[in-house]
Amino acid sequence: MADEQNDADVAPDEAPTENAVEEDETSPFPRARVVRLMRDEIKNKIIRSEVKEAMNMWLGDLTKKVAKEMGATQYASVSLADFQRATKAYDMIEDIVKDEQRLLLTVQKLREDSDHIIRELSRFFTVLRGRKQEENPQP
Repeated sequence: MADEQNDADVAPDEAPTENAVEEDETSPFPRARVVRLMRDEIKNKIIRSEVKEAMNMWLGDLTKKVAKEMGATQYASVSLADFQRATKAYDMIEDIVKDEQRLLLTVQKLREDSDHIIRELSRFFTVLRGRKQEENPQP
């Protein structure tokens, strides 16, 4: 219950204070709404006020970056296609992380296959030259 009161800028039965009004003017989004969105994903943890403010400012900066990219359209109006173009990089981040993991696994498999081929070639050429096969051939 105490956490819920800390999440909102002003308790429902209190009048807004001068600090709350100032905070609303400096924050890009309503703080309570941002905190509610964070609370939906962060359960049973206390979210410090500096984190709430930093999230709000970061979202504002992100909005400015996306808006600037959308503003680069050649047309007189901004369309959904402009929005999708501007946000594509952010939407692809999760896919890029998955691709990184997939690529690392593939490279590891290639390395194992390469080591196996080196061992087989070493064994083949050792037999071809007529020498006794060494216990641990060097690659």
